[in-house]
Amino acid sequence: MPKRKHSKPETRNSKLRAADLLFEIGTEEIPAAYLDGAIVQLREDAERCLREAHLDFKAVEAFGTPRRLVLWVRELASTQHNPPEEIRGPSKQASFDAAGKPTQALLGFLKARAGTLAQTKLVETGRGAYVYLLKPARQVPTVTVLPQLTAQLVTRLRFPKTMRWDESDLRFARPIRWHVVLYGSRVVPVCLGRLTSGRTTWVGGPTRPRAVSVASPAQYFTILKRAGVMVDPGQRKARIDQSVKTLAKQHAGVPAAEMVSHGLLDEVNALVEQPVALVGQFDKKYLRLPREVLLASMAKYQRVFAIQSRSGTLLPKFVAILDGKPRKLNDVRRTFEFILNARLADSLLFLEQDRKRPLESADLSGVMFHEKLGSMADKVGRMVHMIPQIAQAWKFSSTERHSLERSCALAKCDLVTTMVKEFPTLQGVMGKHYALLDREPQEVAEAIEEHYLPLAGRHPKTLLGQALSILDKYDTLAGYFSIGIEPTGDQDPFGLRRAAQGIVEVVWLARRALPFACLFEPWQVAAIRFAHGKAHIAERIRTYLLERLYTFEWPRPVPSRDLIDAVRASQPDDLRDAMDRIVNLTSLDGNRALIKAAKVVERTANILKGTTPQQADVDRARLQEPLEQQLYALYESKKDEFARLVERRSYDDATTLFAETFYTPLHEFFDKVMVNVPDEALRQNRLALMKAINVLYTDRIADLSKLAILQPRQTL
Repeated sequence: MPKRKHSKPETRNSKLRAADLLFEIGTEEIPAAYLDGAIVQLREDAERCLREAHLDFKAVEAFGTPRRLVLWVRELASTQHNPPEEIRGPSKQASFDAAGKPTQALLGFLKARAGTLAQTKLVETGRGAYVYLLKPARQVPTVTVLPQLTAQLVTRLRFPKTMRWDESDLRFARPIRWHVVLYGSRVVPVCLGRLTSGRTTWVGGPTRPRAVSVASPAQYFTILKRAGVMVDPGQRKARIDQSVKTLAKQHAGVPAAEMVSHGLLDEVNALVEQPVALVGQFDKKYLRLPREVLLASMAKYQRVFAIQSRSGTLLPKFVAILDGKPRKLNDVRRTFEFILNARLADSLLFLEQDRKRPLESADLSGVMFHEKLGSMADKVGRMVHMIPQIAQAWKFSSTERHSLERSCALAKCDLVTTMVKEFPTLQGVMGKHYALLDREPQEVAEAIEEHYLPLAGRHPKTLLGQALSILDKYDTLAGYFSIGIEPTGDQDPFGLRRAAQGIVEVVWLARRALPFACLFEPWQVAAIRFAHGKAHIAERIRTYLLERLYTFEWPRPVPSRDLIDAVRASQPDDLRDAMDRIVNLTSLDGNRALIKAAKVVERTANILKGTTPQQADVDRARLQEPLEQQLYALYESKKDEFARLVERRSYDDATTLFAETFYTPLHEFFDKVMVNVPDEALRQNRLALMKAINVLYTDRIADLSKLAILQPRQTL
């Protein structure tokens, strides 16, 4: 039986009157991609439904295999405790006729709510008198509630696709073939379509199914264990992982790390309920294939685990996970080996076909990027058009710029190769291998592979790869934004949110400037037939990229949301600069300098609220009070030093300088000098002084008035 620790909610019933609930949904093979989500949904929905139904329990657990979803509620109370309710009904006018007798409206309301006239009262509200039904607290046996509750759990489960397989309207990921609902040892009758629940489950897999009667929830897990069914996905995954490692070790190897990191372990875990491992081998000649091709062939078609030596070289062996132990294990092994060798032979043929012509000969005009944005050839053309700007911003040498141009020209060429058509996940990877076979420079080949990153925890490591990644993703963003397509809520079919997040991650890794305007202007020139003169697109892209800073995985200490708000409010024109400001200011979190600087910004901003300063610069001749003269003198003496610190991006030092310069003098100034005096010329001069101090900081670093300095701040 699965063993897990869970917190225990408060209960009103005693343990002696509680019993476990078992709910099993037996199905045809549930798609692997659906299983984990269904298990999580089942547990969460069950907890929510039980609490809404006022049913006490100790813990809720959910499990699943390709052929069954299982809910286990431990120590579910035998009685439902419904609290008293007050339910508003019709108005007094609609509830009673002229003779004071109840109308059909009132009687219908009472019937629907299982109430009586004696349980009602009139309540005066702001909208008149209404009838309220007062339902007293009541207790209901749990077994009478469970049929509706468990059926509701089934209909609430959401899948990417569902199907209807009988005359009922019930939809599910795959046809339901049986279901078990036991409360203690008692069968709870639940109808799902044309099926009625019982105490019979099925084991043995689809080839040797065997019906078994279940006496209780506890016995259920014992039955599955004896049959070799591992219903707990966590335990099943650990068993598969250990089996692969054990067999690999027996053959002087270890599992290839990519087979786990690329999701094969999770996929296989969702495909079996009785994991049995076997080892096989393939022809050594296929080790000539690029490593990525070998792994893709093994994972996509056979879902087998590759084995490598401890030095990292692939071995001509694999580990397969079967669902149950077959009668003739050697025959199954030979079948795996035959199919895998055939697939690898195909891959070798694809490689030989692709090598008949160089990568640069690929015709991308027939590969559509988007019907409104043209072909992949058009996309590459737009990317090339942006190269001078990013090369200038990143201070590329002429050699680096030439390499970037070459990488860009070849970046999408592998999309028309036979290998990538067969294995789309190898786009970029095959471009790298084919470029090297064409004797392209190493840095060009690596950039071709890296421009699809970040992906699955991998990031571009080379500067060329980082630059090409940004060009590719920026063109995607600008292109779709220009034709009015943007992510909305959880809808993002073109991966624009991922592209924007990728730009932010790459800029952080590259530690290079990325002025927002530098890419859009050349992009718009290259894509003039798509852009339609929408000048606001550049600003929308800038805003969207800055919004990704809230979900970026910052190093510790993690910046607070209000601090990011403050930097965004200063309208930064460079993405990397905005990130540097956030990091620098975060390092000052809790420091008196940041608090003082925020107070200076806040007080000057408050005095400027509701005013319309008409004077651009401070007129020294109109500074009357000694305190305002001293304040202006401080401004004049420190503004250049402040600007130099900003120029060096020493935002923490600039903040300290700003705070120490203005905090005390400004406090004294506000204490003794009135800004909004009747004299218009004097008032405008003082407002100009306040604005000069305010924008000295807010235009260059952040609007610190956005900070919740006096309250605890939430991290992202």
